[in-house]
Amino acid sequence: MNTPRYQITRLANGVTIATAEMPHMESACVGLWALTGSRHEEVKRNGIAHFVEHLLFKGTPTRNAYEISRQIEGIGASLDAFTTEDHTCYYSRGPAETLAAMADVLIDIYCNASFDPQEIEREREVVIEEISMYRDNPSQHVEDLLAAAAWPGHPLGLPITGSEASVKRIKRGDIFSYHRQRYSGVNTVVTVSGRVEHNAVVDLIAPKLESMDPGETIPFSTVPPHMRQSGPRRMDETRDVEQAHLCIGFHTFGRHDSRRYALKILNVLLGENMSSRLFQLLREESGLCYSVSSDAVTLEDCGLISIYAGLDVDNVPRALELTAGCLRDFSRKQATPDLIRQALAYSVGQSRMSLESSLSQMMWIGESIISYQRIIDPRDSFARLSEVTPESVREVAAEVFRPEATAIAYIGSEVPELALDGFLG
Repeated sequence: MNTPRYQITRLANGVTIATAEMPHMESACVGLWALTGSRHEEVKRNGIAHFVEHLLFKGTPTRNAYEISRQIEGIGASLDAFTTEDHTCYYSRGPAETLAAMADVLIDIYCNASFDPQEIEREREVVIEEISMYRDNPSQHVEDLLAAAAWPGHPLGLPITGSEASVKRIKRGDIFSYHRQRYSGVNTVVTVSGRVEHNAVVDLIAPKLESMDPGETIPFSTVPPHMRQSGPRRMDETRDVEQAHLCIGFHTFGRHDSRRYALKILNVLLGENMSSRLFQLLREESGLCYSVSSDAVTLEDCGLISIYAGLDVDNVPRALELTAGCLRDFSRKQATPDLIRQALAYSVGQSRMSLESSLSQMMWIGESIISYQRIIDPRDSFARLSEVTPESVREVAAEVFRPEATAIAYIGSEVPELALDGFLG
């Protein structure tokens, strides 16, 4: 693996600048990360992190929204952003020689957003339309229902986009205060990857950010232990849809737990690819559904492994029965060494291919610093994965797949109460 050279510089005001030097690449990618996301929000202002993300693209004192996009796209680059539970990222990727131009635009919108009143109101309507779009897509909306069932009354249980009501409550003063307090030195990470050189990147970025107010780290509400043990919980919604949408979640541990490597392998075996047990069992062997998959997310202090299936409502009882048996098998029986080796090869292989991209390297170093305050060499992560044993996977499955750690979300034309309650029982 042609591993990049990783370096980090921290400015006096807390801004972190990290690079992944990939001299063989034609591209460069620059990202600005704010260490604030939906779990840092007050419930009454749910959605403000995502709303601010939108508004940063609407103009600064020196650029309007059109000029922001034109000055990036006009040099052959692209511009995008996303908000998660614990951070917000703005990034641009383009030919390596456009790095200075990309960084100039990104830093301008990150630090100098105007928050023009008319733009706020226009974009408020855009965000509300986005919320409606997600709600109209049951395969996406069911994930919000699962979060609400898994973390009731907690910011993690609320949608990252917010609700129509909460977005309407956010005032211009709230936006200014949020941006001033959260987009500060200690909460800012800059990651640059591709055909770049670390010292040149620092010389480019530091003068633009060294005057930023240091600020303070942003606290968040941790998930109390009883919330992870007080299930099972269920949320369902009846609507006129052709297909039922089922999401089953199980509380797991946070990103600092060494068992996260066994959890990763368990997820591959469970439902991450076409040879996974659920895909084979529900689709290939039983023909119960077209789409079935699993996903594992680990946050600072908690996590969730979830299963999704889209299927005919008449097939839900049998799918739940087979899924329950699958989970019992993982909890009671060790996977064979061959299956563990194949899951390891899949996980490492997918990561290695992804990390050939400057965009993926930019994401890797950003998420490493946010999560662990250092850059994790991918080879170290792969080595830890290779230490996972059949018994460690079984132990994690037994720990995770428990009724009291379970949440279910369901959307369908009718609710199969007995089947859902039977699974939870």
